[in-house]
Amino acid sequence: MGSTGFFTGVAADDYDLPHPPLDFRVILLVQTVLCRAFEILREQGRALADADEDRITADLRAVIENNLLHTGAIPGFNRVYYEYVTRQAQFENYNGEKLAKAPDLCFKLRHDEVEPRRVLAAHDALFVECKPVDARHPAGSKYCDDGLIRFIIGDYGWAMQEGMMLAYVRDGRTIGGHLLPAMQKVNRMASLATTQLPAPCESDNPSQKIQAASIYASKHRRSFHWRDGKGAATEITIYHLWHSCA
Repeated sequence: MGSTGFFTGVAADDYDLPHPPLDFRVILLVQTVLCRAFEILREQGRALADADEDRITADLRAVIENNLLHTGAIPGFNRVYYEYVTRQAQFENYNGEKLAKAPDLCFKLRHDEVEPRRVLAAHDALFVECKPVDARHPAGSKYCDDGLIRFIIGDYGWAMQEGMMLAYVRDGRTIGGHLLPAMQKVNRMASLATTQLPAPCESDNPSQKIQAASIYASKHRRSFHWRDGKGAATEITIYHLWHSCA
């Protein structure tokens, strides 16, 4: 595990960390894709209020990959710009000691560049962790302590500067009323190394401001060090999308 290139499969001089930041337009597009996928599930009569986390995530992935990505129904979301969307595909954590970390959804992007990107291709993606949020699944213990923290400790998205949390919300729970109080607790502020609590995002494009308003972003320090002498991990931005599944 200690030899250069053994963990990553490429020489240390051939890639950089962290990977380049994702354009915010990618986040907005993924939001659009997820919202449309939920709409299709409702049109098909899926009972989201009674479905568990795995069922909703599997159904979302099926609609996204087999319908939306395959047909190009949403402008910009097609095989030209996205390779695939996976569910619970296995990835190594930041140091290769955990070999089967499985984020709920992974949006693998294509990049139209003349020169190959100096990235670890397998880890160059938007990773999404999905969690139910309701009376039985509190925003603190389930969403934060079992989900969000995986980005902080380097299980998910460790090469990236962004990650995403998707909540399946019931009981009328909200980011302002439930997530913020949970994250503001002293012990959780420390465990999540929060430098910015979730705040609404704004797009530079006036036509996208309404859409962006439902996306919140928080920022967190990461205390681990990358392999191959790449230094201390940088801060990560987590985008929070909460979707009603009542």
